[in-house]
Amino acid sequence: QEEGVKCPKDGSIKHIRCGHTLYIFPGIALGLRLANSVGVRDEMFLAAAEALADQVTDEDRALGAIYPPLHKVREISSKVAAAVASRAYENDLARNLPRPRNLKQTAADMMYQLTYRNYK
Repeated sequence: QEEGVKCPKDGSIKHIRCGHTLYIFPGIALGLRLANSVGVRDEMFLAAAEALADQVTDEDRALGAIYPPLHKVREISSKVAAAVASRAYENDLARNLPRPRNLKQTAADMMYQLTYRNYK
């Protein structure tokens, strides 16, 4: 559970989260890379915002949050990337052909995996 901040107006606890740098920009970059898009359109940003908004649950809203929790960042970023890539394919901007069957899984597979070797 993430720590909240007390609202000065009514004393309720609010869970503040940031969307543009955590979810939107990485998802857009990954989606453009996934599709190998030759351009960026405004509707790709709209698709990214809609994909992010779809991930906000009623539980998140009950906490006063308008963004999903940070521990879901990789899952959410892959959904945002899939939405952006889908728009690139719809607008004939994609050069990664043929179109992958599962954009979300392809995006997840493309993400950097933070793992370290054990050296003894």
